[in-house]
Amino acid sequence: MILADLGADVILVERPQVGDPTRRFPGYFAALNRNKRSVSIDLKRDEGRSFFWKLAATADVVIEGFRPGVVDRLGIGAQAAKDRLPRLIYTSISGFGQSGQLRDRPTHDLTVAGMAGLIRAVDPEVPVLPFGDLAAGMFAAVGIAIALFARERHGVASYVDVAMLDALYAWRTADLGSVLNNGMGPRPYPPRDPGYGLFKTRDGVLFTTSVAGEDRHWRALCDAVGLEDLAVLPTQEREARTLELASRLRGAFSVRDWDVVRCDLEAHGVPFGPVHDDAELGEDPQLWARGLVQTVEGGSGTAAGHGFRTLRQPIMFDGERGGTVTPAPRLGQHTRDLAVDIGYGEDSIADLEERGVLGIDAARRSA
Repeated sequence: MILADLGADVILVERPQVGDPTRRFPGYFAALNRNKRSVSIDLKRDEGRSFFWKLAATADVVIEGFRPGVVDRLGIGAQAAKDRLPRLIYTSISGFGQSGQLRDRPTHDLTVAGMAGLIRAVDPEVPVLPFGDLAAGMFAAVGIAIALFARERHGVASYVDVAMLDALYAWRTADLGSVLNNGMGPRPYPPRDPGYGLFKTRDGVLFTTSVAGEDRHWRALCDAVGLEDLAVLPTQEREARTLELASRLRGAFSVRDWDVVRCDLEAHGVPFGPVHDDAELGEDPQLWARGLVQTVEGGSGTAAGHGFRTLRQPIMFDGERGGTVTPAPRLGQHTRDLAVDIGYGEDSIADLEERGVLGIDAARRSA
């Protein structure tokens, strides 16, 4: 999705009739597969693999997300690609990577999140984001961009291997730096500053303040809630008295309504913000002010008469964002066009469709 949003021609390879497993979640699929084209191929058939290789010959990059060994058994793995198409950058995303003792173990996001220390034994909860999936996808996009640059510079196509668990380990580099280097002290996150936490107002609004060791922000916070006697406390003393001071803050906020708290914190320059649920996120003025929301017309899952709203990439180039242009594709929407592009005739396409090697969207079949 990242690469497609930023201008790459991305072709989603799907199974005939069934398609990508996430199609059963229409909103999820539509959000993550915008700007892509769909080709439907049975990769277990010789003719399907032949079609795949002809398509791969037109590409710069192939990305696969199977367990290690699956693409090799299908005959479309990294080594086969290197032998056939030495300039093709091949990228594998898996749970545990292409090496190591857990290489062949199946997994999903929740498991790697727990293994990376993102789930706590005290009051455990399932994370609200699929961190492993997202982190692996982002690192893969970075790896592909670097591999493309290196190929242009040195003429060598790399094999990019990204593991979900590795990606989460990498996100926890600062924490693990303390763990792996004895004597370097505890991890600094979350800060022990009592002004860094969750609070609730009298009318039940949950919000955060994020004073993280800055004495000036602590003074501003104390002035805003009428705790001037605590304003002079330096960081080290605050950290030593965290529980006591946090309790004082909770008491001060609990007797004020949100409208008052919000105005006072804003007036004093305190870092703060409300805790949003998903519905509130969709109405957040900042989301709209930054131009992140775009409406895309058409596409499956779009209500009649209304476009599909989605988010642009957070990266800006010279003040402009990469923008969504096309909605997520229908299953096999581009199979016929791509088949023609790589040299298949109409009779061959019809034969492969009839035998289930290719899947062609009904709207495109008659085109």
